Amino acid sequence: MYNGVGGSNNKSDANSHSIYKNYLKWLLIYVGVGFLISFLIPFPASFAVYLLIFLALNVIRTDLGLRKSGVKDGIRGLYRSVSSGFSSNGVPENIHHNPIKFWCMNCGKEHNERTCPRCGSTAVRAA
Repeated sequence: MYNGVGGSNNKSDANSHSIYKNYLKWLLIYVGVGFLISFLIPFPASFAVYLLIFLALNVIRTDLGLRKSGVKDGIRGLYRSVSSGFSSNGVPENIHHNPIKFWCMNCGKEHNERTCPRCGSTAVRAA
C-alpha cells in the first residue's frame, strides 16, 4: 500500500528495520566479546581466544539463521542432507554413468560404438 511519502509500504520498512537491528545486535556482540577478551587475557592468547569465539559465534549465528529459514536441525541438518548423498569413499551415490548411445543414420540401429556394427557406417547420431 502506498503511504504517499517514499513509495514503500510499512511491512517492508519494518522488515528492513528488523534486519538492521539484527546486524547491529550481532556487531555489538562481536565488539563486546572482543573488548572483554582483550581486557581479561594478555595479547597473544587473547587473539587466539577471540578467533575461536568468533568462529563459535558464527556457527551459532548460522545455525539460528538456518533454523529460522526452515532447515530442521540447523547446521547439523544441513550437513546431514549434504553428506547423505555420498558413499563411504566420498563419491556421490546418485551419479549414474550413462554411456553415449549412437544411432546409425544408414540403417537405424542403436549401438554404443562409433561405427555401426551392422552396416559399418560412420554416419551416426549421438544422443
